[in-house]
Amino acid sequence: MRRTAIEEQFLYLPVSRRDRLWELYVTGTGHIVHRTPGDPSEEHPSPYYYTWENGRVLPEFGVLYVTQGSGEFESETTGLRRVEAGNVILVFPEVWHRYRPSAQTGWTTYWAHFGGAYPERLMRRKLISPERAVLETGMNDDILRPYLTLRERIVSETRGLQQLAASNILEILGSSLAAVRSREEGGEIDALVCEAKAIIVQRVEELIDMKDLAGSLGLSYDYFRHIFKQQTGMAPYQYHLQLRINRAKELLHGTDLSTKEIAFALQFEAPYHFSRIFKQKTGMTPTEWRKGTRPETMR
Repeated sequence: MRRTAIEEQFLYLPVSRRDRLWELYVTGTGHIVHRTPGDPSEEHPSPYYYTWENGRVLPEFGVLYVTQGSGEFESETTGLRRVEAGNVILVFPEVWHRYRPSAQTGWTTYWAHFGGAYPERLMRRKLISPERAVLETGMNDDILRPYLTLRERIVSETRGLQQLAASNILEILGSSLAAVRSREEGGEIDALVCEAKAIIVQRVEELIDMKDLAGSLGLSYDYFRHIFKQQTGMAPYQYHLQLRINRAKELLHGTDLSTKEIAFALQFEAPYHFSRIFKQKTGMTPTEWRKGTRPETMR
């Protein structure tokens, strides 16, 4: 597969009058990988598309999570700020802003836009503020996972989508603010485990050397395994394996990939090895699981 300089996925949602009554609604979400600097795709609708030269002003809120690389963010309330992996950027209604990746590192980001009376109350109460638009959260699985769930819900057109999507925004905001507080209060072990979990989630389709991961966090493997299992109930390898099985379920349900193709996509040793582990974890073979979860029209 050819890897282009910019890879984008984005989804925008209609918002009904009924949705607005919930006081928190989602207008869009996306994921972008910039290997070199560049403006967003021109396929974004107005007012979301912008260039670095002009920036933009939105009528709603946004929350963007940098998970790899670095870049810069500028708004009329913060001035120009460097941002890097483990930073959350908050965007506020009617506040001019712009952001872009570094030419040296590029970046990977997840974003969502939302509006409603609820986030406006948070702003009035100074729980979130345009003056503090860049949050140093560190890499945190509790922030990343709601972005992934939000996208899955939109793609699968989950019943009650807007209300469930709103819950994902609450998770992102709540986890971001909690992560900032934890780092300020010195929750070093929590922060390290959250960072490890976020790295594993991002690399779910790769084989990970857990000793190398521990070393990248400045820890011995034995200590890393101990604190990880203490906080998650699973050793790092088992945690990664469970995520791979969950990803396999998504592919079995939402695509027509064969069991063999899924096994290789998730880097299992062989299709029979994948099928054996899948049955150990779920009680069914991949084929049985697919037949039991997909509607007749998709078979």
